[in-house]
Amino acid sequence: MSEQDNMRAVEQVFAEINAHDLGRSAKLYDPGYKFEGPGAPGPLPYDQSLAYTQGFLNAFPDLHFTLKHKIADGNNVAFTWTATGTHNGPMVTPTGATIPPTGKKGVVSGCTTYEFKGDKIVASATYWDMVSLLTQLGLMPGM
Repeated sequence: MSEQDNMRAVEQVFAEINAHDLGRSAKLYDPGYKFEGPGAPGPLPYDQSLAYTQGFLNAFPDLHFTLKHKIADGNNVAFTWTATGTHNGPMVTPTGATIPPTGKKGVVSGCTTYEFKGDKIVASATYWDMVSLLTQLGLMPGM
C-alpha cells in the first residue's frame, strides 16, 4: 500500500477506538501482528491487544483520541495524539489488581507507531506517560 493508504488505515483504527467498536478493522492486521504498550507484559497478539484497549475503554467510558501529527515513511506510520477521558469504570493494573473509579478526568499525550508489510499491519507500539495519568487521577503524589 502507499504511505497515504497506510495513514488512512491507521485513521480507521483510531476511528474504531473512538467509536468504542473494536474489531471492525480486523482485516487490516497480519496474523502475526504484535503490539507493545505501557503495562503490557510483552508483545501482545491481536486478540490480546484488543483486550488491552478494551480495558481502557471500560475504565474511561468517554475515552477519545484526538490525532495530531501524522507521519509516514515507507512502511511505517507514526501518529501523535491526545487522549481524554473520565475514570468512571474499574481500571485493571498490569498486576491484575483493580483500581476503583475516581470520577476524575485525565488528559495524556502519546504516540503510536505502526509497521506495515504489504497491506497488513504487522506491529504497533504505543508510548504514553502512565505516571501522568495516575497523578491526574489522584493515585500518585504530584511532583
